[in-house]
Amino acid sequence: MSQNQGPEGMIFAGKYRIVKLIGSGGMANVYLAIDMNSGVNVAIKILKPEYSADEDFIRRFDTEAKAVSSLHHANIVKVFGVGHEASYRYIVQEYVDGITVKELINQNGHLDWRVAVPIVIQVGMALDYAHQNGIVHRDIKPQNILITRDKIAKITDFGIARAASSTTITMAGGAMGSVHYFSPEQARGGNVGLSSDIYSLGVTLFEMITGRVPFDGDSNVAIAVKHLQEKPPVASSIMPGIPAGLDAIINKAMQKSPEKRYPTMGMMVNELDALLVDPNGVYGVITNTGDTTAEQNISFRQDPNYDKITDIEKAAESRRRSRFRDNVLLALIVVCIAAVLIGLAVLVVQSVQNATEIEQNTDYTVRNYVGMNADDVTEELDQNGVSYTIEYFQTDSMDPNIVTAQSIAEGVVIKVNSTLNTLTLTVSTSYEKIVIPDYAGLDYEAAYTALTNLELNVSLRSEASDDYEPGQVIRTDPIAGSSLDRGDSIVVIYATEPTSSIIPDVAGKTVEEALPLIEESFLTYTLVGSDEVLGLVPSYQYVMLTDPIAGTSVARNSEVTVYIGTKTDYDNGGTPTPTPSKVKITVETEGAGTVSGGGSYDIGTRVTLTASPSEGNEFDYWLDELGNHLAVSSTYTLIVGEKDATYTAVFKVAPTSTPTPSPTPVPETTTTTTTTTTTAAPTTTTTTTTAAPTTTTTTTEATTEATTAAEGGGDA
Repeated sequence: MSQNQGPEGMIFAGKYRIVKLIGSGGMANVYLAIDMNSGVNVAIKILKPEYSADEDFIRRFDTEAKAVSSLHHANIVKVFGVGHEASYRYIVQEYVDGITVKELINQNGHLDWRVAVPIVIQVGMALDYAHQNGIVHRDIKPQNILITRDKIAKITDFGIARAASSTTITMAGGAMGSVHYFSPEQARGGNVGLSSDIYSLGVTLFEMITGRVPFDGDSNVAIAVKHLQEKPPVASSIMPGIPAGLDAIINKAMQKSPEKRYPTMGMMVNELDALLVDPNGVYGVITNTGDTTAEQNISFRQDPNYDKITDIEKAAESRRRSRFRDNVLLALIVVCIAAVLIGLAVLVVQSVQNATEIEQNTDYTVRNYVGMNADDVTEELDQNGVSYTIEYFQTDSMDPNIVTAQSIAEGVVIKVNSTLNTLTLTVSTSYEKIVIPDYAGLDYEAAYTALTNLELNVSLRSEASDDYEPGQVIRTDPIAGSSLDRGDSIVVIYATEPTSSIIPDVAGKTVEEALPLIEESFLTYTLVGSDEVLGLVPSYQYVMLTDPIAGTSVARNSEVTVYIGTKTDYDNGGTPTPTPSKVKITVETEGAGTVSGGGSYDIGTRVTLTASPSEGNEFDYWLDELGNHLAVSSTYTLIVGEKDATYTAVFKVAPTSTPTPSPTPVPETTTTTTTTTTTAAPTTTTTTTTAAPTTTTTTTEATTEATTAAEGGGDA
């Protein structure tokens, strides 16, 4: 398989399956892998092809990687092993789920010094441990410091940094490596020792608290020259608020001469630790005890690429020595004055101190505190200045306030008044009353689970509610804030969708105010009132009463009749009589003809119906809806009753006319016969007059009004 294709899916060392690429650097690519035996994630760093083909590099790489694998420190990424698979050279190391300090700086612009210093202390402790084991990192920079989710700093790239030191530092046509963080002796190709890591850590701390590197330039050579010649800027001049003591610590760590830096990484860590306790203290004091001759006799690696830089450095050193001589006299004067002042201060202090004062011991030997009363233990620790924390756990198996465990074993000697050696005591405590939290608005199942985990006997009850979504907790019984013992009972009352609504009391409110209340109760409405009132704007319409009345429980989405009037109507008191409904009068025809008079009328209205026959037809009679004959007149008058009514006008075909014969002469004797017939309706009067020789017949139909009293069915 070609390395260009990537190792994803391959299995290294028979158990590490490569999953995916998670990072890339100048000399290696980093892949996430899974240990198939344990299921644990690991990081596998695979060298790039240009380094995998260099035998000298590989030899150094293997040697240093194996040496680093022996380091076991909480702040160093654990190396599990080194090997090769096909054409791949790789290191298997601990997988750290976190980000680099460089990424942290990029995200925030810079770090507050109170955040940066604890990180650097962790890194310094790890480097001090490595130095004591003969390992120099040589490539300390923010990119090689990882921060876990638990805020633990871990150094990585030990093996690659050490092996790469002889191949990546070139000035012409090659990679400069981490030139921004190189010590002067690294930049000029000199011997690289423990103090180089101190210098690089100083540069890293400077960048963390300011957001920029102390030296930058257009090229690697320009940056290297600045490391050799220029004094680093003061961090507080870039980022105000940084203590002067921290400026001094960074300045001492970044001295050009290794002899003027901290002798050990541990000493730098101690000063940083003291700075956190007392930021106003004096730190980073530089003494002129360095041997200039020894400084000049530092072993240089003969490399023609560095001749010019070495000359520049010697010239700069010469100028520094000249300035040094000029400053010696001034320094001696200042020292003498300071000595006199200090001497006077010492005399004053000694005059008030107890002559038998015993020198304070700075070490403390941890005892076995398990089984002791916590109050007695903390009293002893306070008297000896030991930093400690207490973690409590609840139990019924022993008395409360007893130490059950300690984080530092018996017999270990620790520094007093130091935050680096914090003793953690685990202390028993009895079970306390359970205070019920407020679960209102939370999902009732989550509340049930939480209360069950508190060892309570939990039951559920539903309740219809408009104030909470279905499934949300309304309250508990006992209520939130109550105290219970384990095993006590508690009811979680949760909301369900209501199926009924209560008619709200809106009497006396304007329609503008009342309708939202009705709608909020999930009800519909119909407004009833006179035409004049219905024509008013809602703010001038007042609710007189509702039907059903206020307080009645009805099904949701039921319709409420809202009777409205004016403000005067409401103020006059009493409930207005609902506006009466209209009664509908329907007029139909049977036969050929037309009718008029139908429509909607108020009760008690007098209405006249009129029937008009078509040509060749004549009106016959009126019928009601039950088929009763009402009248034979083509007009019919009625008084509107309380119910709708229907009336039918019946028409018939008109009879054909018959010729009249000539009259027969009669004697002159005159005989008159009169016959009168009267019916309720219609009334026909027939008058026959016989006069010789003439006969006349007259028929008169009289129209009678039908009223409620005279005719049954006339009242609709």
